[in-house]
Amino acid sequence: MRALQSSSFFLLGLSFTLTLAVRPALVVAQASESGQPAESVAPAHLNIAIENWARPVTGWLYVLDPKPDKGGRGGRIWLVDPDSSKVMGSIRTGDHADFALSPDGGRLYVASVTDGDMSELAVIDTAAGTIIETTTVEDRALSGDLPPFSTMAVSGDGLALRILIDAPKSADADTFLLATLDTRTGDFSPRSVHLGNCGPGRFISYEAADHFDVLCPRTNRVRLIRVDANSAELQNVDITLPWERRAGVAEAIEAPGAQDVAIVRGDGAVVTMNRDTQGFADTAERGVQANRVPPAAWPTSPDGSRIYLGYNNGYDRSADNRFYLDYGRPPNVRPSDAMAYEFRVLDTRTWKKVGMIKTKAPFWSAVPSIDGKTLYAMAPQKHSILVIDTEKRRQTRVLKVGGAPALAMIAP
Repeated sequence: MRALQSSSFFLLGLSFTLTLAVRPALVVAQASESGQPAESVAPAHLNIAIENWARPVTGWLYVLDPKPDKGGRGGRIWLVDPDSSKVMGSIRTGDHADFALSPDGGRLYVASVTDGDMSELAVIDTAAGTIIETTTVEDRALSGDLPPFSTMAVSGDGLALRILIDAPKSADADTFLLATLDTRTGDFSPRSVHLGNCGPGRFISYEAADHFDVLCPRTNRVRLIRVDANSAELQNVDITLPWERRAGVAEAIEAPGAQDVAIVRGDGAVVTMNRDTQGFADTAERGVQANRVPPAAWPTSPDGSRIYLGYNNGYDRSADNRFYLDYGRPPNVRPSDAMAYEFRVLDTRTWKKVGMIKTKAPFWSAVPSIDGKTLYAMAPQKHSILVIDTEKRRQTRVLKVGGAPALAMIAP
């Protein structure tokens, strides 16, 4: 990172980089009509390239693997059919890869570091298995060896992709921004949304391109943001969470009814925040012990009635009382040994525990199936994905995938 002369100079440079860097991309693979992966030779000069691909089927997994080869550089995104336990596609990436998927599943956005502070962003047609365009993004926020969640997101209406930017303000302070790609034109907005010293910000909700909520762990705050069509800020409300940062925030979701935001602290307590009044209220779920829930995109059921929280039970360093004080600071957003060992199932209407699921291996993150009957938990230490039956509340099998699967998304 380099020091900047002024924030206005940076924003001008960012706008120039983002709007002028788009260039046509080479087609490197075509999806097989038979459903089996089509082989291709990835051009050596591409940072992101499709190596083989089959047209995705609803329920397949896009799996982000930052360490597919022990000691090697670069990552992979695997396309996995969980029913057959087969890898149906592979995308080669550079280091520190991240991804986002459009709501209709037609576009996959993949970013990874090319050199220094520069990342390549590839837009992939998932049906055809082709890269349709690429661009470059400067100072994209990176999230350590194993990302606990994505710092890229497509709006629920599919109109905007936002990417977290870590812009150096000085040697001792950062300014975080959100760069915005118009998914219809492929152009970046000349304006960026300001998040202050947010740290590894996370999207809480993102129903439409013009409004979204962001969790800022480093400042222990939530931001409620509204923008116009050019990403100019119409509202950027900064709300301080009413507890010490040591308690942390493991997850934040929209509660049923969509007016409240439910915030899960690191000790497992759930607190609701009203968007209109900006007031907070306790729920039936109280904290059990400090820093038992590591930060991640913990899954909710498709109807929103259940949330599955990963607990570590004090087995590793996320039980350290300094975990959430240090969370989001170099060298890691979340240390790679801060694993979870069981799921606690909460009813999101009453916020009471209704069940528990123990797994046979520690896991990092999880995602639900389309019908909510299955959880897929990423187990990077075991090079695997744990398959969990949510009705029987037990692990049923294991999918061997790559080197260190960290995040997954479901093909709609």
